[in-house]
Order: sequence, then structure tokens, then C-alpha cells
Amino acid sequence: MLLFGVSRGSRRSVMTSTKPYVRPTVGFKGALERLRVLVPLPVPVRVTRPKMKDAWGTCDYLTDPPRFHISVAAGITEAEAIEVLAHEWAHARSWLEHTDDHSPFWGVAYSECYQALWEE
Repeated sequence: MLLFGVSRGSRRSVMTSTKPYVRPTVGFKGALERLRVLVPLPVPVRVTRPKMKDAWGTCDYLTDPPRFHISVAAGITEAEAIEVLAHEWAHARSWLEHTDDHSPFWGVAYSECYQALWEE
């Protein structure tokens, strides 16, 4: 079961999860590279793997200069980390034009991430 929460501010998404629901076909670094190439963003994206207590991942949009910072918890499995990366990357992709969280626009962005990572 996936649980999602959002805190308002500049823009922030927080993800927690109990089980991954898909199996990735590449490792975390490979997944990140595939997203950078196949689902590109027009602003810089920094991805880190910090220790996190209350979330599995976050996406922050910073405005000066425009950029995203995605954090994926260090204490989760690689499969879970890839799932969280795709989820948070989809936030970054959808926030470029729409500000709603988990909207149909986010769903389309997540679909692009899913195809880049789990489909041939």
C-alpha cells in the first residue's frame, strides 16, 4: 500500500510506502540515467540518498535558480528506491506546467517514467 503526503511551500512531495509493486529492470544508478535521458527535465535535478525517518522520498522545487532536489531514502531496498525515484521524478515533470499533486498530469508523467524504467 502506498501512502502519499504533500507539504505546501515552494513545492514539496513526500512519499512513504510499505511494498514495491513492480520489479525494476535496472539498478538505481541505471534508473536515474534512463530518466535523465528518456524523461528529461529542462532544469537541473539533484538526486540524493539521505537517511530519512518519516518518508521514503521527497521532491522539492527550488526557484532561485530553478531546479529540483529529489531525495530517496537510503534505508530502503533498491527496488523500492527505484519506485520512489520514478514517483518523485513524475512530480518534477508535472510541476513544470501544473501545480496539482497526483493529478492526471502527474499520472501521465508517472506513466512516462514507468515506460522508461519497466517496459522494453
